Amino acid sequence: MKAPDVRVAVYAADPVTSAGLVGILSQDMTIAVVAGQDADVLVAAEDPAGKDLPVLRRAVSELGVLPGILIAGPLPPSGHRWAADAGVRCVLPHRAAHPDRLIAEVTAARSAPTASADRLAAGYGALAEGPAPFHQREIDVLRLIAEGKDTAEIGAAMGYSQRTIKNILHHAQRRLALRNRAEAVAEAIRAGLI
Repeated sequence: MKAPDVRVAVYAADPVTSAGLVGILSQDMTIAVVAGQDADVLVAAEDPAGKDLPVLRRAVSELGVLPGILIAGPLPPSGHRWAADAGVRCVLPHRAAHPDRLIAEVTAARSAPTASADRLAAGYGALAEGPAPFHQREIDVLRLIAEGKDTAEIGAAMGYSQRTIKNILHHAQRRLALRNRAEAVAEAIRAGLI
């Protein structure tokens, strides 16, 4: 069996995000998720609302500077400078950290040139300005699901039939390759839409 090309350490603000990242990265046979000092590349996922970079700071204090991918919300200029100094090659908005994109960035990170704070900010800005993953009607449905409403209650609140609500969800899930309502709600929360 061939050894993996890239060994990745994953640090995240919460265990659910960490498990999700490990699951995504484990899909690629060229990537191995490892602990600690054996890593070639770092993936650090901050809280979407945070601006301090505690996850990245902890990872750097434990591992030293490694080429990395940072998943974060909007950062102040000092955050981009600190990320560049910490070896980050790419800053992804939470909503842009889809499996294919994340795997591609991780694979490229080890050989990518060091990034300046300006380059990190520009790359983040371009990704953050992209189209929203959900349409407004889908966001409204997902917000009501997150509040604990069932399909009948959502239909009544929005003035749609239950079938229409199911179709709205089905189209969003299929378009974004999400398996179920829970994943759809989680994606909307990560994107800061609900």
